[in-house]
Amino acid sequence: MATPRGAWRFDSLTRDELGRLAPGATVVVPLGSTEQHAHHLPVRTDAAIVTAIAERAVELAAAHEPILLAPTLPFGFAHHHVPFGGTISLSSVTYLGVLTDIVTTLSLEGFRRVVLLNGHGGNDSAMRLAADRVGYELHLDVNVAAGSYWTLAAGFLETVDLPPGVVPGHAGHFETSIMLALSPEAVRLDARVVDAEPTTRLGIPESAGAHVRRPNLWESSDGRTDDAQLADAELGSRMLAGIADSVAEFIVAFHRSA
Repeated sequence: MATPRGAWRFDSLTRDELGRLAPGATVVVPLGSTEQHAHHLPVRTDAAIVTAIAERAVELAAAHEPILLAPTLPFGFAHHHVPFGGTISLSSVTYLGVLTDIVTTLSLEGFRRVVLLNGHGGNDSAMRLAADRVGYELHLDVNVAAGSYWTLAAGFLETVDLPPGVVPGHAGHFETSIMLALSPEAVRLDARVVDAEPTTRLGIPESAGAHVRRPNLWESSDGRTDDAQLADAELGSRMLAGIADSVAEFIVAFHRSA
């Protein structure tokens, strides 16, 4: 049975309603961040984008299965952005604990399916570890899926004409296009930096198959991965719709498999 129309927001329901839904529902928890996004994007960018994607995806998925959307977690692991200012970050250990506690609490209240939907690259490792911890260390009776929206929508994004290496990037072509579609009034177009090259040093991909971290790489940059001069609101709208469709398909498939 699908979620009743308009009743898919976790925080709009009462404890009694949630208690009745818990055994058969999936809860989607969007994971954002509050961090610098260069000179032209607001620090809420990651949280705003993942919230918009989650809302659209859950509304679509809830037409088919009982799916609930939890409030977005606006803070994540973003220590690499702290030197630039405009950032509120949790340590990796604290963040892992927060995610574990969220899933544990939902499990104790009777929910057996949880999706951690990530919108910030720095959260990815801890998010995956939290899922492993819940399943293999704590042995909770809950099915957990952990995925970043750009990974879940990789098939769709391959069909979009984007420069290589900019998805999701940071404060570049991809994120600026989406924010122009979501909140054009919040984008300071006149503050965009013009680059001589389409990709900054931050945006150059490392060798495939390795998780590489280099000291002072972020500090030696201006906090962007690529040029945002070609950002376009129409492209942003198209990407939002396609990503949400892909995420909705994943949520429904996960719900039915758990």
